[in-house]
Amino acid sequence: MDLQKKFTGAIIGSALGDAIGKCVEDITKYDVYEYYGGPIRGFVEPHPLSPSHGQAPEETSDETTVFRILMESIINKKEIDIEDFIQRLIKWYEDESFHRYPDPALLTAVDLFVNGSSPAAEGLTSSSVEGILRSVAVGLYHYDNPYLSAEGSRVVSLLTHRSEYISAGAGVLGSAISFLVSDIDISDLDRKINFIKKLKSVSESDRLNKVLNKVSNLLLDMADLDTALLEIGNGTFVLEALPLSLFIFLSKANEPEEAFWDGINSYGDFGGDTDSIGFLVGALVGAKYGIDVFPPELVDNLENSGYYINIANKFIHIIKESVRGG
Repeated sequence: MDLQKKFTGAIIGSALGDAIGKCVEDITKYDVYEYYGGPIRGFVEPHPLSPSHGQAPEETSDETTVFRILMESIINKKEIDIEDFIQRLIKWYEDESFHRYPDPALLTAVDLFVNGSSPAAEGLTSSSVEGILRSVAVGLYHYDNPYLSAEGSRVVSLLTHRSEYISAGAGVLGSAISFLVSDIDISDLDRKINFIKKLKSVSESDRLNKVLNKVSNLLLDMADLDTALLEIGNGTFVLEALPLSLFIFLSKANEPEEAFWDGINSYGDFGGDTDSIGFLVGALVGAKYGIDVFPPELVDNLENSGYYINIANKFIHIIKESVRGG
């Protein structure tokens, strides 16, 4: 287990998936093929109809920004400090020059913090997958304890996005990252199904578990991406984007770079949340297989690539200094 490569892979993979996936967010397969000539396999100008139109190809969206803010907080405090994370979100919120089409639910939640309230106090709910992406940071921090990772992921996600499904999805994603960094075996179909069973054990949601059962059945049927898109969906709803990402990752676990590109090109006939799905598949691929999976030219040209690699190094340093299992 090479923690250096795995941490770097999960962080860089997330940012790459977001940066490339943003370019085709909400764009239909027909429009993608007409504009780009086929599936995209590298940095491209954002489609004119995508929310990210006007951004540079190598730039990430605010989905990566919030993930980065949590990682910076953990590094600074050497632990998951909720108050510090909130203060950093407020600082980002107050400088709109750094905003890149942020999730409205996130903006509303941080505005409540600014005004001395909170989403919990105001009854604000959201089941947008953007709320759980930061769980990748918790999964890395607690890489040796998937169950502690699940609990920590729920806490940081429910700060701004409150619902049963956010709680469940955050727990599943955080624990998945921990399992993968710790080299869980997913080399054959039986082991892939066992991995899904482990994720179900932390979800605490019957509805999410039903969708995870669907993922298992699709794997057993050796279904293709188009079938999975129809069966699961690819929208921003956490019970679509997260299970679809797990299917994409596991269905091509022996071809991890192809899994990454499938995540990017998961728009389907009606368009989808391709930056979130790209983020998720990139994180899963990187956590399992490390940074070397991703083409060097992509890593080198990604916005802030060197900074993300430095964050991975600092994360590992913190973990080596800490007493694990506490």
